[in-house]
Amino acid sequence: MTDQRTFSTTMTSRERILTAMRRGQPDRVPVIPDISNMVPCRLIGKPYWDIYLHEDPPLSDAYINAVKHYGMDGWYIYDNLTMKEEPKWTEQIIDKSDDEIKARRFVDTPFGRLEEIMAYPVKDPPWRLEGMIKDIAADFPKLKWYMDQKPLNDTCADKKKVGDWGIFGLAIETFMGFWVTIRDGGSMQAVMDFAEQPEMMARIRDYYLEYVDRVTHIALRDRPDEILIQGSASSLSLSSPRIYRNFDLPLIKLISSLCKKEDLICHQHTCGKSRLIVEINYNETDIGVMEPLERAPGGDVDLAEVKAKFGDKFCLKGNVNTFETMLNGTVKDVEAEAKWCIDAAAKGGGFILSTGDQCGRDTPDDNLFALVETAKNYGKYA
Repeated sequence: MTDQRTFSTTMTSRERILTAMRRGQPDRVPVIPDISNMVPCRLIGKPYWDIYLHEDPPLSDAYINAVKHYGMDGWYIYDNLTMKEEPKWTEQIIDKSDDEIKARRFVDTPFGRLEEIMAYPVKDPPWRLEGMIKDIAADFPKLKWYMDQKPLNDTCADKKKVGDWGIFGLAIETFMGFWVTIRDGGSMQAVMDFAEQPEMMARIRDYYLEYVDRVTHIALRDRPDEILIQGSASSLSLSSPRIYRNFDLPLIKLISSLCKKEDLICHQHTCGKSRLIVEINYNETDIGVMEPLERAPGGDVDLAEVKAKFGDKFCLKGNVNTFETMLNGTVKDVEAEAKWCIDAAAKGGGFILSTGDQCGRDTPDDNLFALVETAKNYGKYA
């Protein structure tokens, strides 16, 4: 006999998510698979460069379409106050084939030009061939000028796109997320910078902390549903506990404490190996929601263990395996793992069923539907 926990739905998605994020017990477990990039583009059916380069449609609109397609609870996180491109960049296409567009992007400052080169594949998200920060000492004044020009007026203007189907979050990058994104040479060079140029890195951290303080106050004034600290690059799969403590944690403490004073949800995404980060944040920050709690082999989080140890403070969001289960598993595999997650972490409230990280482009629709339906049919808070 199939174990099904059926019940009537009485809350909107927005109400359901906000209740869970505040460690309450909504009508059922919210279900928000991480499909913020590749899957929505696949559903649109156009070359990915139309979405990422030409914004036809914008990625945020593609995501809204995907939320409705799968009947899931929605989580709108497309306004990133670190990476918002103001002043606007000039884009010049320098090469185009059937498989990829390459574009030079630049912005001129009083201290010289910041420039990057992007590759836009036809069926994958874009990636940087060259980052904007090539010589740290020479490019830091340009970066400061550029960041200081961001007007950040009406940061919640897009909140009107989000009705009762989800919540609206404003994102701010961790220091590592910020640095890896802009540094020429990507993540490997970014990590080497801490050893090779420690004084410059400390200067940049201090500047970025001042920037984050300013934009967090602006965000709190505008009242999103939550502030998301975007920390994919802060994963201990890439970074280290020392880097996390010295460069990311001061920022996380600042944002989360300001959110707590204003009674606003503060939410951190750090994928990969993050078990130690969960514990550090529990003991030293005012974070309210932790995700995606990636399990082995990509991560190192045992969902049942972190629920038992840290569930009295955190809403937990995760952690169905993205590759083995969602991408390569069967519908029965998805159903079984989703039920295990619900049984491990839903008791007492404060749990959102999700995936251990971004779902890959070719994740079968049947598996995504299975995840959503399992939450709806089995996911009653007990």
